[in-house]
Amino acid sequence: MKIAFLILLFCASGAYCAPVNEGVFAPERLGSVLGQDGVTPIQIKAGDGSEALLWTFGDTILGGWKGAVVTTATLNFNAAADMTAMPCNTMALSPALSSANYRSPGFVFYAPAGKVREFIDYREGENPFSKRFWAAGGAQLGENIYVYYMDVDIDKAAPGGFVFRGAGLARARRPQKAKPGALSFERVDGFRAEGLAVGDSALARGKYLYVLGRLSKAGDGRLTSLALMRVKPRYVEDFSRYEFLTNKGKWSRKERGAFFDDVAGEPSLSFDPVKKVYRMIYMSFAAQKVMAVEFADFPRFARAPAAVPLYTPPPKAGVLYYSAKEIFSDAGNIYFIYIDPSIYQPLLVRVPR
Repeated sequence: MKIAFLILLFCASGAYCAPVNEGVFAPERLGSVLGQDGVTPIQIKAGDGSEALLWTFGDTILGGWKGAVVTTATLNFNAAADMTAMPCNTMALSPALSSANYRSPGFVFYAPAGKVREFIDYREGENPFSKRFWAAGGAQLGENIYVYYMDVDIDKAAPGGFVFRGAGLARARRPQKAKPGALSFERVDGFRAEGLAVGDSALARGKYLYVLGRLSKAGDGRLTSLALMRVKPRYVEDFSRYEFLTNKGKWSRKERGAFFDDVAGEPSLSFDPVKKVYRMIYMSFAAQKVMAVEFADFPRFARAPAAVPLYTPPPKAGVLYYSAKEIFSDAGNIYFIYIDPSIYQPLLVRVPR
């Protein structure tokens, strides 16, 4: 009884309680795809008033399962499936998450003519074997829905086999009904962020859209530091109007703050209405721990950035987990995913408050 009381007291004090790994997130996806990463939710509201989550993904493996659908297939998938294609980004819609459906929200993929494919498309002259557009986070601003994406060149000689060239932005008009086929995204000409990732996560709050990205603190091309930006919604398509949070806690268009230096893959930014704090979640590359950062305001965070361990995934030999990000929270729990590259699937973790 005393131990249970101490656990309850610890959780109620604002610290995190024992996380619960719930396994592969949304296994119903595997009826449409074999594996994918990215996995970023964006809240949208259609013209008829219906609400949904738009999910974006990066490289997505397509094909057919040789037998029953499995969630343990390794990255080559050869024993379990026949691979046919790998679009560089894909999209799905689902109902809003709740405590009842968070494991399997019911994805409906963007699949024109019955085939899952890119929603941020290539243009004439762009080679999908050497150029990839990895979809990231975004936001609905009025009648427009925006999705940021990473512009990546495949380079076998580079660390990880690819080079980040910059970030772009895609736009779709708000559909009358929340259906994947009703969304038509086009890349925004003139938006370009060279040498950094913009829009891993985006949060519209107050007068600004707050945008989380990554940059290279050492200037070596490795995007392992967090960058925080803000922009007024009417200027979202003009990257020159974005302001960066500096390490001194100021907002600047000239100086770019860099926070931490061990971020693996995409992080998330959210506002927790229960605790009334902003929260960032990311995977630590070196420690292989999911880290959490909570703060009441951006300047205070910038002047004294601090992250605490939230969860340690079970280690796997030769495997480096990446892209830990929050997907949902309610009064009782915080929910996040991270990517296991050995099976090329997002794994879901629930953290009781």
